[in-house]
Amino acid sequence: RQMAKKVFTSHASSDGVSDINAVVNDMIYCLHRFGISFQDYCVYDFVNNNDYDYRNSFVSDKLRYHYCDLLNTKEVYQVMTDKHACYKIFGKFFKRLVVGCFTEKDEKNFLEFVDAHSSFIYKPLEEHSGHGVEIFKSMEINPPKFFRDKLACGSFVVEELIEQGKEVACMHPQSVNSCRVLTFTDGQTVRVIGTTWRVGSGDAIKDNAGAGGMYAFVNSQTGIVETDAINYCGKTFKQHPDTGVRFEGFQMPQWDEAMKTIRQMATYIKGTTLIAWDIAFSTKGWVMVEANENGDWSIIQSNKKIGLKQQLFSYMDEFFKTVSSKK
Repeated sequence: RQMAKKVFTSHASSDGVSDINAVVNDMIYCLHRFGISFQDYCVYDFVNNNDYDYRNSFVSDKLRYHYCDLLNTKEVYQVMTDKHACYKIFGKFFKRLVVGCFTEKDEKNFLEFVDAHSSFIYKPLEEHSGHGVEIFKSMEINPPKFFRDKLACGSFVVEELIEQGKEVACMHPQSVNSCRVLTFTDGQTVRVIGTTWRVGSGDAIKDNAGAGGMYAFVNSQTGIVETDAINYCGKTFKQHPDTGVRFEGFQMPQWDEAMKTIRQMATYIKGTTLIAWDIAFSTKGWVMVEANENGDWSIIQSNKKIGLKQQLFSYMDEFFKTVSSKK
């Protein structure tokens, strides 16, 4: 109850609500009845909509994890949950160098990487949602000490920086503003379930909504942003607070190429049935940022407040019919 109350009272949807305890009771009910987390209860605006069919239309975290585990192969899970393993397989789509650091034996590769790059991005492998990610300038660190200190905290990767294309950097130049694209792949058929654009704010280098960023819905066919942006606290942004660039109507550059890249990645190895891909537009064109075996869906369902459960179920029906016919 304390956790639910803390989440709700920090969200914009709590404004004007007089009976907080009643809402907390409802949040706990929705957690058990629909698998909806307290955060998602807020971003889907359940407080203002208690219609059963509406609430039941969203793919909850519990369902997301279950169906990703059911549909994707175990090999895919191992690849997608290891940033370095993912790079080793999908490296052609990264278009940049990534070095994994797991033991003391990797120090030589790390030092060579730092010597060749004036700046780099550090990502701890045991974190998610952008937590722990930092940019460092090579000349401002002591490379051997940096390596030992970071390794003492756990395995990590260092990446060559993505140089963001000016066409999207105009929204927020400090962060690499990536698109989360959710796909359902059956054989060579790739269906895009939804797309959202994640954008950082302030001095943040991360665009993750869970790390203070904002996000807006993108039409997967046209690459046009169709909504204002929102953040996890429920605040709406018609334009970016730092640059003044308007969200709705923004045209993603070279969108046909972006979708081509997505389809190539989604069919590159077997077993990537239900994957959330993160791509960004760079001076080298569209590049892969990372892939998520069970990436967050709330940022795709919450802008328009439209659940994706029936769409997912229709694709699953076709998928299992195909599997059954092969047997």
